Amino acid sequence: MDHILSFTGMLFIVPLALFVYYSGKHLHKNEHTYYIVSAIIALVATVLAVLAQIGTLGFSLENIPVLYQLIFQGHLTFAFFVLVMFAGGFKKKSKPKIALMRVRREMAILGFIFLIPHATFLIITALSALNPTGTIAFLVMIPLFVTSFTSIRKKMHPLQWRKLHKWAYLVYLMIYVHLLSINLIAQEDELRFVRAAIYTAIFGFYTYLKMKNYILAPKKESPKSSVK
Repeated sequence: MDHILSFTGMLFIVPLALFVYYSGKHLHKNEHTYYIVSAIIALVATVLAVLAQIGTLGFSLENIPVLYQLIFQGHLTFAFFVLVMFAGGFKKKSKPKIALMRVRREMAILGFIFLIPHATFLIITALSALNPTGTIAFLVMIPLFVTSFTSIRKKMHPLQWRKLHKWAYLVYLMIYVHLLSINLIAQEDELRFVRAAIYTAIFGFYTYLKMKNYILAPKKESPKSSVK
């Protein structure tokens, strides 16, 4: 069972993608309701994470294995961020891109909200183990999260906003390094290399799509205007 749960984030990508595809409009229309409910869940989880860190919780969070993997081990956040990442990788005007871009902002916000209890639960372990990659990603995400809200974005110059959000590429890299280092160094089970290979395939495929569709794609020449 523990082996299956270690793949929770990867397995959750598919149902989350289906939800976005078929219920994206509902998410977009009711985004604030989703934010409030998610924030309440994250707040309760963060309190539990703090109590677990200081040793006064009274029980182990691992006793609730599915919730432990989804929230406290960051698998739910991972699923959100994979979809956010691929929204920028798919070909323009393709159906997957249209579906994901419709709620990319909402997914990024929800992903960060659920990241807070994960970061709280593991920050002491991460720093003491000298593996700050997740912490770096978390800190870089903070300004990206704040400026993802429409009310904040409207106060920024569009060029300034785009330059700021290019830091998302560093976040993606740090997430990949974080996952790879955890599985190849911190984990000792026999499936760690399988997980590392799948993470590499996911981030590698995104890099391939990004290169193919946006970097190496031939630029369309604008028609020359005739001079009369």
